[in-house]
Amino acid sequence: MRFRLPVAIALLSALTLPHCARFTDGIEVDVAYQPESTPAQIRTDMGYRVALDRALLVVGKVELIQCDNFVADLLDFFAPARAKAHAFDTPTTLGEPLVIDLMESSGTPQYAGTMKPPPGRYCGIRVLGMPADQDAVGLTDENLEMMQHSVLIKGRVVDTTSDEESPLAAGIWEVLDCEMLFDRPLVFDSPALERVSIQIDHTSWFDGIDFALQSEDAVQQQITENVRSSLRAVLPFAEDGLYIPRSRTTVSYTHHRAHQTY
Repeated sequence: MRFRLPVAIALLSALTLPHCARFTDGIEVDVAYQPESTPAQIRTDMGYRVALDRALLVVGKVELIQCDNFVADLLDFFAPARAKAHAFDTPTTLGEPLVIDLMESSGTPQYAGTMKPPPGRYCGIRVLGMPADQDAVGLTDENLEMMQHSVLIKGRVVDTTSDEESPLAAGIWEVLDCEMLFDRPLVFDSPALERVSIQIDHTSWFDGIDFALQSEDAVQQQITENVRSSLRAVLPFAEDGLYIPRSRTTVSYTHHRAHQTY
C-alpha cells in the first residue's frame, strides 16, 4: 500500500508532534516576583535584630509543572541541582536570569514574564536560584559578585541581651531548587489568562539561628534552608474564596524590567 506524499507527511507530523496539535492560542500565565519590603531591622524568632545593608537573590529559571509530572519532578528535587547556562524560554519555562535587589523592594510585584503553556493541568511551579550570567537582567557594575552567588547577604546582627553588634556576611553559591505546590490546580482547556505571584519573605531568612552559639557553617546551612522555604507561589482568590481571573493591565517599565500592577 502506497501513501501519497502529502498524506505521508501529515501522518508523520501527527505521530511525531502530537503536542503541537493540542496547543491552544490564548492561554497565558503571567509570573511576578513579590518580595517583602525590607524593614530597618528584622527581629528574629531567637530574639536577635538583623540590619541588612545588602540582600540579593538571583532567579535563573521558572517552570510550570504539570500535575502528572509533579511527583517525578519532586523526586528530582532531592537530587543535586547543577547550574546551567542561560536557559531558553519555552511554553512552560521562563529562562531569563534576574537579579533581585531585595533592599529596593517595596512589596510591589515585579513582572518576570509570560508563559504560554499548552492545555493541561498544572499543579505547581519550580524556581531555580543560581549565579547570574553576564546578560542577566538587573546585573550591574555594583553587583557583579552575583555571577558567583545565588544569594548574597551583608549586614549586622545585634544580640538584644547584650546589645553587642557583630558583622553578618553570607553567600550561597549552590543552585537552590524550590518546588511549590499550588493551593488549586491551573486547568487549561480553552483560552485563559492566569497569574502566579512568587512571594519572597526574606525577613524569615534568619529565623532558627542562634548567632552567639552556632558555628558559621551552621548559620550558613540554616540560611540556605530558610531561603528555600521563604518562597511561596500564590494564585489570586477573592475574599469569599472564589477565583478572580485576571484582566489585561497596564504595564510600565522600570530598570529594563516590566512591573505589572495587579
